[in-house]
Amino acid sequence: MTTSFKNKIAFNFTLSTALLVAVIFIVIYHSVSLTVFNGLEKDVTFQADKHFYEVGVKDGSPYIADKEEWFEREHRELEVNPVFVQITDKNGVVIEKSPNLKLDFLNADLTKKDRVFFQTTLKGLAIAQIQVALKEKEHLAGYLIVAIPITESERVLDSLQNVLLATFPVVLFVLFFVTRFIAGKSIQPVLTVIDTASKITNENLTARIPLPPGRDELRKLVVTINDLMDRIENAVEREKQFTSDASHELRTPLAVIKGTLEVLIRKPRTAAEYVEKVAFSIKEIDRISYLVDQLLLLARFESQKKAMDLQRIDLSDLTATILQRQQHPILEKSLSVTLEAENQRYVYSDPYMVDIIIENLISNAVKYSTHGESISIAIRKVNEQIYYSITDRGIGIAADEIEKIQEPFYRSSPLQHPQIKGNGLGLSIVKRMCQLLQIHFEIKSEIGHGTTAELVF
Repeated sequence: MTTSFKNKIAFNFTLSTALLVAVIFIVIYHSVSLTVFNGLEKDVTFQADKHFYEVGVKDGSPYIADKEEWFEREHRELEVNPVFVQITDKNGVVIEKSPNLKLDFLNADLTKKDRVFFQTTLKGLAIAQIQVALKEKEHLAGYLIVAIPITESERVLDSLQNVLLATFPVVLFVLFFVTRFIAGKSIQPVLTVIDTASKITNENLTARIPLPPGRDELRKLVVTINDLMDRIENAVEREKQFTSDASHELRTPLAVIKGTLEVLIRKPRTAAEYVEKVAFSIKEIDRISYLVDQLLLLARFESQKKAMDLQRIDLSDLTATILQRQQHPILEKSLSVTLEAENQRYVYSDPYMVDIIIENLISNAVKYSTHGESISIAIRKVNEQIYYSITDRGIGIAADEIEKIQEPFYRSSPLQHPQIKGNGLGLSIVKRMCQLLQIHFEIKSEIGHGTTAELVF
């Protein structure tokens, strides 16, 4: 059984408030109790002081100075809250007592210190009592014991305790439902967000959650969710485009191979024709294999599953190795390649990915250079950054296409240059790897004047 969020809020708030209310009620009860008993202590002390001056000590025995006046006053006073008075010797034997005690006696507690306020009982009723030592020349002669009933005070405290105990569950009950109501109102915008988000499906990724009016945490949540939906929508669109382009790029060479083989089996051919058609099919298969490798490489780095192995790299040595691998196409076009490298040509990065980045850029420079032109490669240090640039004198790229050629499968004006083969994945791989390695990548180009690709490590 699931519990709603508003019930959880109400329960947790009520639980914490219950502890606070319990502490407050305990403090109230003890404060009132302390006030009541402080008042009783003052009253009984006052009565003890008043009667103390009416008692004398003679020959080691306490006595009442004016006994008749004392008894007469005791009878005249209205006993709304009677005061019990008793005189004992030093052993606690009663010498005199007030008439309102009748046949009863106050119990002297000889263990108590002088003028100490304490509670005891008289005929089963609670009383507050105080004992005053009676002395003659610093010798103990007896005790003056004064007491007042505290039944009414205890009744008041009992009533207060019953009220607090009865009020406690009522307060918690009311508090729970009030908090639940307020919590329900507070999370209503969240329910609206949930309802709107549930309507966003794979076919409806353009829908967004309306921003709430307040500038609170809920608004931040909605903005974050909408940003997430933007990223998901872009990723889905890229996946759709990638899948469409990849299927198209794979379908074309497969169709060419199929058509070539169908033509080949229609009638007997010479050995030379078989060799020619098989060689052509092998070339198309190599093209498919290269394309699949590129697709897998791009997918691997898109998911960032490859762990980077950072090492110290000599860009000059790496460039020389790549130029040696590109020697055949460079010689075919009679291109001249120059490398200008300063002493500071070392970077700290992933050798595998840097190799792929630079080889793609050099391969493009060779591919798009015109016959007999030159390619310049420069490695220089500016402040704490290493600049690596490759400049060709080739056909160039239009300014509005520089961003587009960095997307998968996009090729600039392929029909105008059918002799230049490619699948449009090289620069997209370069861009993605540069992002992973935090390398700044920039392309500058002008139609008919060549292209410069620059890396900043």
